[in-house]
Amino acid sequence: MIRATLTAMMIGLALLSFGCGRERGEIKIGWIGPLTGDAAYYGEMVKKGTELAVEEINEAGGIKGLRIKVIYEDDQLDPKKGTLALQKLITVDKVPVVIQAAGSSVMLANAPIAERNKVVLISPTCSNDKIKYAGDYIFRIWPSDAYQGKVIAEFAYNELGKRRAAVLYINNDYGVGLKDEFVKNFKRLGGEVVFVEGFAQGESDFRTILTKLKGLNPDIVFLSSLYKESALILKQAKELGLETQFIGGDGNFAPELIELSGGAAEGTIVTNMHWDPNSSDPIVRNFVRKFREKYNQDPEVYAAAGYDCIKVLARAIEMGGTTSDGIKEALYKIKHFKGVTGDITFDEYGEIMFKEYDKFIVKGGKFVPYEASR
Repeated sequence: MIRATLTAMMIGLALLSFGCGRERGEIKIGWIGPLTGDAAYYGEMVKKGTELAVEEINEAGGIKGLRIKVIYEDDQLDPKKGTLALQKLITVDKVPVVIQAAGSSVMLANAPIAERNKVVLISPTCSNDKIKYAGDYIFRIWPSDAYQGKVIAEFAYNELGKRRAAVLYINNDYGVGLKDEFVKNFKRLGGEVVFVEGFAQGESDFRTILTKLKGLNPDIVFLSSLYKESALILKQAKELGLETQFIGGDGNFAPELIELSGGAAEGTIVTNMHWDPNSSDPIVRNFVRKFREKYNQDPEVYAAAGYDCIKVLARAIEMGGTTSDGIKEALYKIKHFKGVTGDITFDEYGEIMFKEYDKFIVKGGKFVPYEASR
């Protein structure tokens, strides 16, 4: 009787020690991102990649027998909604880890909360450079804007031969951070920045700004913004007869940029993290095939990053268990994890090591690789 009781107690303690976030053979993972609103495209794509990875892992038996359960929260790219969602995931759902699908402003608002509660916060796409220093529990698998801004400035100056730039930026952490890096690097190269103007997220009338801009006759206009506002800028610029080269960061890489601009996006160049959906790599080919089968559409880099985020978390949970501290310590140890977006190696800041950026131009109503268009 005593032996049976002790055995039962030991089994119970073993189950409890496997970590928080576990219920009935599950490991809960929180997920916050824009599923509705102006930036819903990013959230929807990351979510699809997330769902596909979870499906694969669970069908293969889960992580040491535990099935992944993702709890989705919509933040509409609003930091206030994001912090409420995180607090709910921590206090009610008691998750050990949360994925911040998109939105540097939301990520930076949530980072102190995650740090204070010792919950891992990881993003597949957030890029503001300040995230690097946001805390020990903060990770991402996307390059920072410090690098992207440098790439865009060097491309504009060296490859496009532009010397006089104007900058229009959305007034959030993403827009401001990328704008600052572009301006700094364009000036470093010897370029002149003749106009810099910010606008609020959700702004729809840019005619006053564009009229002032037109009189300065810049060689290039850099859009440090998101696709909805950029599409309206391009459309209104065309209506005003503003003829110049427009270029933008990864926040513009969405079909909606082309659709909402009414054709005015033609010729616009945008950057995005390097990913080759036509790669012969078996891992990439498997992902692309399964994504097409599940969603009847081609994946792009946001979906690929969402997929990789779950996969690397699964590896960390397998290595470190289901507690926040276990997952955190395991993530720091991950080196050369082979994802569909390439090698994932975390440094001491929770940042991934170097990844490249590609350039795309809108041609014939779709994004095509810039080099192939020449």
